Amino acid sequence: MVDIILATGGTGGHIFPAINLAKALKIQNYSCILLSDKQIHGIENYVLPLCRPSTHKIKFYFMLLYSCIVALHYIKLLKPKLVIGFGSYATFPALCAASMLSIPVVLHEQNSVLGRANRFFFKKARLVATSFPITKYAQNYKCIFTGNFIDLQILKISAITDTTENFNILIIAGSQGADFFDDTISRVICTLPKKLLQKIKITQQCISINFNHIKSLYQHLKINFELSEFFDNMEQRLANAHLVISRAGATSIAEITLAKRPAIYIPIPTSKNNHQFYNAKHIENANAAILIEQNSETQHRLITVLIELLKDSKKLCIMSNNTEKTGIKNGIPEFLKILEPLLKTDAKN
Repeated sequence: MVDIILATGGTGGHIFPAINLAKALKIQNYSCILLSDKQIHGIENYVLPLCRPSTHKIKFYFMLLYSCIVALHYIKLLKPKLVIGFGSYATFPALCAASMLSIPVVLHEQNSVLGRANRFFFKKARLVATSFPITKYAQNYKCIFTGNFIDLQILKISAITDTTENFNILIIAGSQGADFFDDTISRVICTLPKKLLQKIKITQQCISINFNHIKSLYQHLKINFELSEFFDNMEQRLANAHLVISRAGATSIAEITLAKRPAIYIPIPTSKNNHQFYNAKHIENANAAILIEQNSETQHRLITVLIELLKDSKKLCIMSNNTEKTGIKNGIPEFLKILEPLLKTDAKN
């Protein structure tokens, strides 16, 4: 038996908040297990035999149905008091099984637009915790703004101070649309004026097939750089950065904003309900970031913005200080307070 099952999967934006919550639950002496579509190292979890929606539709729905049966078996075996869903198709089997077994469901939404899986189970949920102060499709008495679930080390990072000598630019490609992102950003960096190239350091996440090409471009121009497919010490990377260029996934935005880092967000245009655009727009409205849409003007717009920011570091400092105006917060403490009476109530029942 366990106290809580955390249903997560799909992308890191859904998985990392679940991992952060699992760590916090363990400190509070709650037992929990993750149900996901992939193996997660360092934490106890069961893997469901899912495949991505982008695969053959018949195969996807067959595996989804099969995963519902597997999830039903696991949940019967583990007898949890509560199931928490983090959105994405990967949570559907566990939430479906919990509903069939009359086990209470709580949802957490990372984005500024309630996702399809969370909307599907909205009526069955005891409550829905949101990461943004305003979340589309989540205006209801059962919706509570808690914030996203962030690594506590990120909260210790201080705001940037005025700098004129060196600029560290952190580039986070993300898992979706990374090929376009890698190509566009590297082209833009290489077209910056020579004086600016001499004072910047690029720390860039990129996919493996683009690694050698980007490396060659930067070496040719003698740019100070570091490339990697994945950074496992993101809090340190954020602490060293003066500016972040990123996609606009909700968890990335929460980490960057709570690290008090100014950012340029380029939302992936194919995100469901255009949620990445609305995520970034919320931060831009507080003058803590600049939103650049992905279209034919992206490269020109990004060059203009980068030159402007790198020539006037005071703007970066102002954006850094404005992150506090976004309302973005770490949701773990408040969420734990919400869970406690729910678990006590269900224990009595």
